[in-house]
Amino acid sequence: MYLLDKIIEKCEYHSKKDWKPGEIGNRKITIQQKDYDKCGKTEFINEAQDLAKRKLIQIKWEIRYSDISEIHYSLEQLPQLYQLAEQEAQENGEIFVPKCCLVQQYQDKIEAEQKQGWKNGWIRKYYDSLLQKLHNIGDREVPKELEKFELYRDCLRGIDALDEPIFKRVFSKMYLGDTKKFEKEVQAHIITSAKKYCEDVEEDMDDSTVLEQLLIKEYGQEMALKGSLKLLIHEADGTDREINTANFKYGLILNTQTLKHVSVKNEIVPFKRIVSIENKANFEAMNYSEDTLYVYSHGYYGPYERAFLQKLAEILDANQQIEYFHSGDLDYGGVKIFEYIQKRIFPKLHPLNMDIDTYEKYKDFAEPIEAQILKKLKKTKVSVLQELIDKLIEEGKGLEQEIFTIELDGL
Repeated sequence: MYLLDKIIEKCEYHSKKDWKPGEIGNRKITIQQKDYDKCGKTEFINEAQDLAKRKLIQIKWEIRYSDISEIHYSLEQLPQLYQLAEQEAQENGEIFVPKCCLVQQYQDKIEAEQKQGWKNGWIRKYYDSLLQKLHNIGDREVPKELEKFELYRDCLRGIDALDEPIFKRVFSKMYLGDTKKFEKEVQAHIITSAKKYCEDVEEDMDDSTVLEQLLIKEYGQEMALKGSLKLLIHEADGTDREINTANFKYGLILNTQTLKHVSVKNEIVPFKRIVSIENKANFEAMNYSEDTLYVYSHGYYGPYERAFLQKLAEILDANQQIEYFHSGDLDYGGVKIFEYIQKRIFPKLHPLNMDIDTYEKYKDFAEPIEAQILKKLKKTKVSVLQELIDKLIEEGKGLEQEIFTIELDGL
């Protein structure tokens, strides 16, 4: 019924509160030729007369029984109009739910989820945002994301239950019942939400890195070290096996299971500084040094790597003076990774080979920064990198760290 739908649409999507229960007052709709064109004039007039007989509207005729100028209705009659719309939907094998009912249904579902004892605070923030959207919905449509509420809910419950990394398709099968459902229907929304509400996730992380922060992995976490450090591997029988990374002059890789069961031996270490290196080629090019521990970051560190390094810094700072450095790309991504490590792992972090002199040295290899990325860079403020940031903005170009291996200075 065209006119019925038009009245309901006007109440629900052209008014901030007419659709809410208990609202009162009279409203009108001016009828135009396009209304006749959309459903047929005879059909429109017949529908209007039928609604008028039901005492749900009043007709103001321009030419009696021929042309309608206005339709008047009362908000007090909206429940009856909704009832009529529901009946029509049932006859057509469809479902009609008034906006007020739909909003209330979702509020109830979200509030039920909020009673969960979430380990991940960002999930609570996500649900709080949904409640706020519904509270302020006004004349807007119900958020599209709520159409998949149950699917997203099951996924978030699964994420909150994780205590250790799980492969993406195993997670999807375990919590969504299908190995590919997460990737096809849920992943994009979860990544977007995590970027908004999860403190461990940065806006500029790629999809795999975001999921890694949530303990959903596409491949195992690996941390590469090069330097002298004594580690304790906790065996299943309760014993500890000591590993001296100094015996691995070309580097040592700790996989997910090792990171889960490893700790750092609490003692004075021979090195004086830790150098985090963003790119694999540069890490490989660093020669073993007694006074330096090199760590390959591969971009953003994952949760297990982050926890390991945080504990390492805690032990080292309690025993001796250690300097912390990071060397990465001279571009927006490199700046954001440095900022992330400084905020979440090594507060005393300093840049290494991330300065104007390094840029000038390799500027012939610099490549243009995309306009969208340059815009983000202009909004980025990192005090110890600000001179470099300003230089990159001025030049409109950036450098990838791998270029340094062409003529790498010893550290």
